[in-house]
Amino acid sequence: MSRSTFKVLFYANGSKEKKGIVPIMGRVTINGTVSQFSCKCNIPKELWDAKGNKAKGKSKEAREMNLVLDNIKAQIIKHYQRISDREAYVTAEMVRNAYQGMGSEYETLLKAFDKDCANLMKRVGKDRTMGTYKVMLRARNYVAAFIKAFYKRNDMSMLELTPDFIKEFAAYLTTERNLKNATIWLNCMWLKGVVMRAHYNGLIPRNPFAQFHISPNVKEREYLTEDEIKVIMTHEFEIHRLHLFETYSCLPASLHSVSWI
Repeated sequence: MSRSTFKVLFYANGSKEKKGIVPIMGRVTINGTVSQFSCKCNIPKELWDAKGNKAKGKSKEAREMNLVLDNIKAQIIKHYQRISDREAYVTAEMVRNAYQGMGSEYETLLKAFDKDCANLMKRVGKDRTMGTYKVMLRARNYVAAFIKAFYKRNDMSMLELTPDFIKEFAAYLTTERNLKNATIWLNCMWLKGVVMRAHYNGLIPRNPFAQFHISPNVKEREYLTEDEIKVIMTHEFEIHRLHLFETYSCLPASLHSVSWI
């Protein structure tokens, strides 16, 4: 078994320097994954020891700063140990999120769905429409109803999700909601997207739906037959120009060169 690597260090963010004061940042490294965070404290640039990753000297300000940083490091180590005891695979993002109160133990599926819905709502009128938001909200409500009906609960932890969950959800939409395949596909894609983002952000160690695929099975538009075209060509329309345009737009490109009378 390969040895797990874990490291916490602090550094001054010189790019954010203002009047000689710099913010202190933290960095967590675990098995090649890296995540950074703000320590929410500042220090005069000349007091920071870049090699020692701490405040230098024995002044009151330096001692207080190092005490804060020692406390942050202790908390991060505690979160790392707790997550390591529970999960086979630990990332720096997971530990950072736990330290900031956003760890996987606090995240549930519907809570994550609600966050994504809220984020999409903020984009309505910019690069998203109200219609898109309503479709996502409807998918969220389908998931909530499924959890209530299938698991007899109001919500569930993201860590409980398995590949079977989304398969059972798709079956539920078919048998209980009588939805068509294209609509089932769309709702599953919203669900899959929420879980994928949670995994990407380090809230869950794996994406249980990564291998799930479902086809929208949308029937392609069929072209008119030659006999149907002849019927249309010989039919007398009341609004000639309008119907002629509608007919023309439905024809295959190969017939667009036909001379219409």
